[in-house]
Amino acid sequence: MKQELIPLYSFQRWKEALENVPHAFGHTWESCYGMHLTTGLPTYLYLFESVNIKVICPLVERNYQGYIDIVTPYGFSGFVGNQEVPEFPDQWKKFVQEQGYVSGYIGLNPLFEKETYLPKNEVFHYNTLYVLNLQLSTLELYQKLSQNRKRQLKDYNDSSNEFTVDKSVLKDFFLSNYHTFMKERNASQAYNFSLPTLSYLLDLEHVLLVGYVIKGQVKSVSVIAYTAYAGEYLFNVSMPEAQNKTAALLWHGIHYLKLKKVPYLNLGGGVKENDSISEFKKRFGAIALPLKCLKQIYIHSLYEQLCQEKGVDSANREGYFPNYRKP
Repeated sequence: MKQELIPLYSFQRWKEALENVPHAFGHTWESCYGMHLTTGLPTYLYLFESVNIKVICPLVERNYQGYIDIVTPYGFSGFVGNQEVPEFPDQWKKFVQEQGYVSGYIGLNPLFEKETYLPKNEVFHYNTLYVLNLQLSTLELYQKLSQNRKRQLKDYNDSSNEFTVDKSVLKDFFLSNYHTFMKERNASQAYNFSLPTLSYLLDLEHVLLVGYVIKGQVKSVSVIAYTAYAGEYLFNVSMPEAQNKTAALLWHGIHYLKLKKVPYLNLGGGVKENDSISEFKKRFGAIALPLKCLKQIYIHSLYEQLCQEKGVDSANREGYFPNYRKP
């Protein structure tokens, strides 16, 4: 049995670690490298490996007053593996303590999580994800749509020539409008990706751009990333006159993913439970899955010291974590 951190410069080793482990786009070297282009933070793939067993998780190291804590990079990643491992939590804790990490915020992906990886007292449910089962037929998926969604797609077949996946047509529109679009919607700073990050992601083979083009002008673009195990709806940028085309763009993307035999599409969740973004995704007939995270303290005495210096309650794990980083 061994545990290691695979750095970003070890591209081939990272790829080998992912082999035969069901994973999302957020676990891939490409996704983590793209996020690194914005954050500049040390980024690794954690690997637990034993006989016929692998557990992996991407991690980012963050410095706080000379001490290091860890988080998962942007995206839905977390611990995934090829089988249940009852002894894993103890081995993980031993590893991170040896690394000298103070604490860890580990986002999880409900499509792939394994029960034995997650100490129940450290698991927190903070939102809901909406996932489409693309193994259903197109007719079955259509029947699961809300009546409102069906109305929005009524003319889809007649207007399908208005949709394209040609990146050479769509990329410039997305990059030119992304930051303004996000600013107008008061999007979280988590979405403030650099142009190098966005440009790199859009060029990837397993990142799909679906655009609505009318009279030669791009009006809306949705971005979907995927692995062999799942797709993930990343972004949408629309002009005001094309915001009613978002459902049709997704429907076009669903057809594409089904041709690629991708079994699931993670639509994501809302900014908070039951907001308008959540409702948009629910109406696709998606499966609702609890979105959870791990909030872990590895060096308790140091964690308490840092919280005390910040003037926050070290015992409270609700809301923002780690507490000493609260804005």
